[in-house]
Amino acid sequence: MIDTLSDPVVLFALVLAFVLGFMIRGSGRSTLSPDRMTKEEVAEAVGRVTVSRWMDIDAEIDARRKIAAIRLLRETTGLGLKESKEAIEARMASRGMTRH
Repeated sequence: MIDTLSDPVVLFALVLAFVLGFMIRGSGRSTLSPDRMTKEEVAEAVGRVTVSRWMDIDAEIDARRKIAAIRLLRETTGLGLKESKEAIEARMASRGMTRH
């Protein structure tokens, strides 16, 4: 098996397959992925969250269920995963909680 992999033709075919796969795959971002939002857009979306929804999100944070809090924020605002995670971590920091 090792002898077969060191054959120049096999190595060339593997490299070619890798390069073609990379080219076909594209940049890694799906066309269905939402565009990155600016900080102002994120702040505006977070600012639209109602007090009652923040109470639900804070309850999840207090219970150390960060993922559930992120999910609630995403459902409420339509933010992406990264933006929601950063917003929840900022909320935790403002409340004196450490990240985990």
